[in-house]
Amino acid sequence: MNLKKNKLLDNIKSLDFLSILIAYIIVIAVFAPSSRHFLTIRNFLNVGQYAAVIGTMATSMTLIIVSGNIDISLGSIVALSGMFVAAFTPSDPGNIGGLLFAMFLGVLTGAVCGLINGFFVTRVKVNAFITSMATMNIFRGLGYILYKGKSISVTNPGLGIIGRGRLFGVFPNTLIVLAISVIVFWFIAKYTVFGRRMFIIGGNPTAAFLSGIKVDNSVLCIFIINGAMTGLAGVMTTSQLGAALPQGSSGLEFQVISAIILGGASLSGGKGSMIGSLFGVLLLATLNNGMVMMKIPAYWQLVVMGVVLILAVSIDVLKTRRFSLQK
Repeated sequence: MNLKKNKLLDNIKSLDFLSILIAYIIVIAVFAPSSRHFLTIRNFLNVGQYAAVIGTMATSMTLIIVSGNIDISLGSIVALSGMFVAAFTPSDPGNIGGLLFAMFLGVLTGAVCGLINGFFVTRVKVNAFITSMATMNIFRGLGYILYKGKSISVTNPGLGIIGRGRLFGVFPNTLIVLAISVIVFWFIAKYTVFGRRMFIIGGNPTAAFLSGIKVDNSVLCIFIINGAMTGLAGVMTTSQLGAALPQGSSGLEFQVISAIILGGASLSGGKGSMIGSLFGVLLLATLNNGMVMMKIPAYWQLVVMGVVLILAVSIDVLKTRRFSLQK
């Protein structure tokens, strides 16, 4: 029975990856005729640069979803972290220590937000969706309160190196951050005890507890890590924009979740992959890029992204139901 179950899981994983790959190829084929600039290395690098922020968050968020939890406060954490980065970034380009401190503060802010989410989920036992829905408003509100609803500009060119700089003048630095994040979290998910625990907890938390896994501590840790990665995304966003806005990054969490579900993860937990999530991120970024090139109005772009999200979740529900029937 276990062999049959494992074989079925492997087949589903292969089908998930093949599906997202085919969908990505179809999106490219649809938008290729829209502009002669679409199928260029420069455009794909721009797509990668846009996707890097979402992709960086998707790495840790994949493990959140694999563990059977969710966090919809990501956009608010990005905005709040970005506000701290911008506020503490020194105007003097030569003050490297001050710049590094501001960036560290952004990541730390995200980690603290993750700790708050994880505390209520694991210690108070509030549902993760309800918890993060509440903190989404709290974190966003704090960004407005602390800086009176004003955006903060960053004049230090050193911060811009992360978001707008390019290695050898070609490869966006944000893509390098994304690549490192994917490799690190792929290794964690595949080869570490902590990563494997996320799959066990998401698959059957009761069995995980009975087998001696400290479920609450493990889930708390992944929420903190996810918060730190979201804080890093806040640093990258502030660097790209050259400013921080308390209303910024609204709805970003739904793009991250859509990408992860498209990549084969299940909202019920226990299933997901870093490579699948990466392709999901690239698919959404390419879709957005193609719509911009076709000059599709912004409100229609919102409709399309909403349709993609509900389709992704619907497919996940159908796959979960089918898997339950075949077990």
